[in-house]
Amino acid sequence: MPIVKLTGRRGVPADPAHHFYNRFKLPQDDGQHHLDPAWFDRQKQRHVEKDDPSLRRWLVDEVNILKAFHDGDTDAEETAHDITRPISTSSVPDLGGYSDGILASNGLWFVLITALIEWPCERIADLLALLDAIARIPDKIHKGEVIGDEHGDALSWSGFPYFALSWPDDLQPGQICRQCPDAAARALARRLYLKIRDIEAQLVARHVMGMSRQMIRTVICALETDKKDVDGSDDAQQVVAPNEAVAYDQVVLDFHIPAVAFLFQYNVREVYDLVVVRDGLRDWTRRSMPDGARRFEDGATRWVFWERRLGELAGGSADEEVRGAAEAALGSMALGEGVWRDEAR
Repeated sequence: MPIVKLTGRRGVPADPAHHFYNRFKLPQDDGQHHLDPAWFDRQKQRHVEKDDPSLRRWLVDEVNILKAFHDGDTDAEETAHDITRPISTSSVPDLGGYSDGILASNGLWFVLITALIEWPCERIADLLALLDAIARIPDKIHKGEVIGDEHGDALSWSGFPYFALSWPDDLQPGQICRQCPDAAARALARRLYLKIRDIEAQLVARHVMGMSRQMIRTVICALETDKKDVDGSDDAQQVVAPNEAVAYDQVVLDFHIPAVAFLFQYNVREVYDLVVVRDGLRDWTRRSMPDGARRFEDGATRWVFWERRLGELAGGSADEEVRGAAEAALGSMALGEGVWRDEAR
C-alpha cells in the first residue's frame, strides 16, 4: 500500500501513557547492568481482578521470589518450584467469571514477561533458564481443576498455557509509528519493539510459545510488499499511514527486517519446514495474507524470492542496521537450508 505523509495523528490515542513506547520501562541502554530496585515494588502494585486477596497475595509472593532469584539467593530450579507452588496447591478463585481458572497463572506470566522486557539484557538468559525450569515442573495448575480446551486435560505448567495471551504483539510497526510524536519516541518504540521480537523468537525456539501466523505474516509483509510501497526513507519518523487499517500492513524496514532476522536466527528450520518442505502457506486464504503478499507456484519459489529480496536490502539499503539485519537473515536461511539437505541424505 502507498505511504502517505500526514501532518496530524488522526485516530491515535491522545493519552501518551497508552502508547506502545510507554508500555514498558526499558533500561536506559543495552549496557545497563543494574535493575532499578523500585521495579519489584511496582510489580506488586499491579491490578488484580476485583482486587481479589488470593490473587494479590500470590502476586506479592511471586515478586518476592523473583527478587530472590534476581539477587542470586536462589537458582532457577528452586525459583521455578517456589513461584508455581502456591497456584499449584490452591483451588481456582471463585470470582464468578469464565476465565477464573487462568487469572492466577496469567498474572505470573505477565510478571515474567515484564521481567524479560525490562530487566537488563544480560539477565535474559537467566530468565529463560527459569522458564526452562518451569517447563519441568510436574504439577497441575490449581490442583488439576483447570481443564484445557483442546484435549480436555488438566492444564500443567509444562505447556505454558495461555502465555501468549499476555505477550505484547497486538500492534504492528506502522501502527506503532503512528503513535510516535517525534524522533525520540520513534527510537524508543523501535528499541522496545525489537527487544520484544528478539525475546519472542527465543521463546518460540524454547516452545514457550508456538510460532503464530502473525510471525509469518511479518516475514511475508516485510519481504513481498512492492518496494515502492515500503517505508525506507531516512526521514521515516515523518512518514505515517493515514489510518490504522493501512498501518497494519505498512512495511517499516528498520522495524521489520531486524524482526525477520531474529525469527530466522532462532527458528529458521521451523520456518523452512513450514514454507518449503510442507508448502504450508499454500493453504492460507487470501484474507490470512498481508495486503502485499505475492502468489507463488510453491513454497520453494517463495523462499528463493525472500532470499533475493534480502540480498537486495543487504546490498542496497541506505540504513546500516537494515543492511546488517538482512545479511544476518540471509546467513540464517543458508544455514537452515544446509541442515535440511544434510538430514535428507
